Amino acid sequence: MNDLTDAWWRFVPAPPPDEAALTLAARSGRGALSRSLRDARQRLGTGRTMKLLQSVDRTAALRPIRVYFAASYQPRVIADALVLAFAIAGLDLELVAEEGLVPGKGAADTEAGFDCAVLSVASSIAEDNASGVAVLAAAGHLAADFGCPVGVIPGVAGGSVSTDALPAGVTVCPVAAGQTGNEPLFDTRFAGTLGTIPSPRGADAIADTAAGFAARIAGRAPKLLVTDLDDTLWSGVLGETPTLTPRPAYGAALAALAERGLVIAAASRNDPVAVDAALADLTGGNVLPPFASLAVGWEDKPALVAKVLQAVGLAAEHTIFIDDDPVNCASVAARFPDMDVRRFAGDEVAFSAVLLAEPLLAATAPTEAAADRSAFYRRRAAVEEAREQASDDTAFLERLGTRVTVVAITPAGVPRAAELARRVNQFALTGFRPSEMALAGRGSPFDFLVRLDDVFGSHGLVGLMLARRDGDAVAIDNLLLSCRALQRRVEFAMLAVLAERARAAGVSRLVGTVEDLERNAPARGLFASAGWQEDAGRWTLALDPSRQRPAAAWPDGVVLETQTEIEEIR
Repeated sequence: MNDLTDAWWRFVPAPPPDEAALTLAARSGRGALSRSLRDARQRLGTGRTMKLLQSVDRTAALRPIRVYFAASYQPRVIADALVLAFAIAGLDLELVAEEGLVPGKGAADTEAGFDCAVLSVASSIAEDNASGVAVLAAAGHLAADFGCPVGVIPGVAGGSVSTDALPAGVTVCPVAAGQTGNEPLFDTRFAGTLGTIPSPRGADAIADTAAGFAARIAGRAPKLLVTDLDDTLWSGVLGETPTLTPRPAYGAALAALAERGLVIAAASRNDPVAVDAALADLTGGNVLPPFASLAVGWEDKPALVAKVLQAVGLAAEHTIFIDDDPVNCASVAARFPDMDVRRFAGDEVAFSAVLLAEPLLAATAPTEAAADRSAFYRRRAAVEEAREQASDDTAFLERLGTRVTVVAITPAGVPRAAELARRVNQFALTGFRPSEMALAGRGSPFDFLVRLDDVFGSHGLVGLMLARRDGDAVAIDNLLLSCRALQRRVEFAMLAVLAERARAAGVSRLVGTVEDLERNAPARGLFASAGWQEDAGRWTLALDPSRQRPAAAWPDGVVLETQTEIEEIR
């Protein structure tokens, strides 16, 4: 790996960051702060960077998170690395750390719950290893005791752990190969006296791995990657270079990330017809990702990236942008300060390896066919084009043949329900985001998922209703809707389904609240638009169980379909 590849966050030559530079980055946005912290850590080291970070007001750029960290070694040696790595991932870490696999006084004295827990051990956790079995058992107890997801970071590569062998709520998060360079993950030179502790680079690698796991749990991990084409996906400039040379390692890396569930798009200053032809030529013998959106034209690069964001409905803070041109990188970073902007530089194979090893992009257990995600967003783009051509919303929905299917949250559907709870930001009524374990334990007959289909195909499971009986009412804990289903009246269909279930159960009213979250403006007017009554911030819909009529109006242009295949969870 060379200096250029290993410093993709540095667009132009600059001195090492100081307190003033970090303060400016924190005021600018999450992406700017993350790049400055990566740069400072590489140049100054973790300790000196932490001293700078402690003097910076970073509350506006970072989201708070509470994490329990247990280790088979003294965790104070990694505490600074953890706080720094979490800040790089966009998270302001509140840490409770203890040595040993059994929660001690630190956890017992903590009244508030944890968003997640991390267990770091210096040993292997292979299934055929007695110590590995003990570690997984301890992780399972942590998940059960705290009611939150637990990530286990093994200290020794090798061995295997099947998904079936993992306790509920536990994920194995190995440190990616190459994260420590040639340095070992742990320093065993003084094992007999001081014990085994992480090496300096090992501490950063473990911390980055923990932060990547936590970011996925908190819904802060990237969802979209926008790549340049000229001198990035291929070597050469379309229209100027006689022959374009594909970059197979980078194309394969993008395809692999798509398999992990990342949405892949491209933004290129080029002629659209020429780009289509070039991509068709490359498809023959090369691995390419499924592009959810292509923004091609002669606008500046920030404008093209903005087109991609609008087409797929995802936010800059959940986006990675990659370009070989430092000027393009700088201009996109200036337009979108929350975006993770990376310069494609150095060796193609090395850059691709760094991308695949990024803990924020680590593979997770599949919940829906990950490769379908880009297809879902392509269908969303087709839907938006149809919307522009329709005379009004009802005609638009009828033309689409919009169909919703209510899907029970079976054990097979719990992971997808938890994923929706983590990932949805724009349409969420409250901050209630239960983990897989919490969802599995709810057992409410008023919880359900919703699938969306139309003439363009399936958009997958897009909605999650979380509601429960509360005396003579059914209370909505949260209603979450994917951006793929916004402005389709799916949310009104979900309220109507819930109202009918509640009426059939003899309930007299539905109640709910709406919180002002960071990005949930589209959801805040739901109850008012649905005709609910508000009193001191609490919304109510009165039901009459004795009347044989729909408990709430069904939205025009939307058809409710009967679920015929309960096992289909996509």
